[in-house]
Amino acid sequence: MLYFRLIAEVGPVRATVITYVNPAVAVALGAAVLGERITPVVVISFALILIGSVLATRAPRGLRPKSPKSPISPISPVTSSLDRGVPA
Repeated sequence: MLYFRLIAEVGPVRATVITYVNPAVAVALGAAVLGERITPVVVISFALILIGSVLATRAPRGLRPKSPKSPISPISPVTSSLDRGVPA
């Protein structure tokens, strides 16, 4: 259910990036639980996986959201139907 929510939130292309991190999690658990060695090649590979994941999830330069140019307007108070004299 969480994965489907992730797809709805970020889109199907960006949601697949989570699968690239699975090998790194498996290696970390192998080291923590089974006492496996973490070699320099594993560390470099993990860094490349993270860099690739960040690059894959970035928005293209032309599509990045821009900051708002106008200040935020104040929120008007919410009135109920009783405040306006409308029968419920």
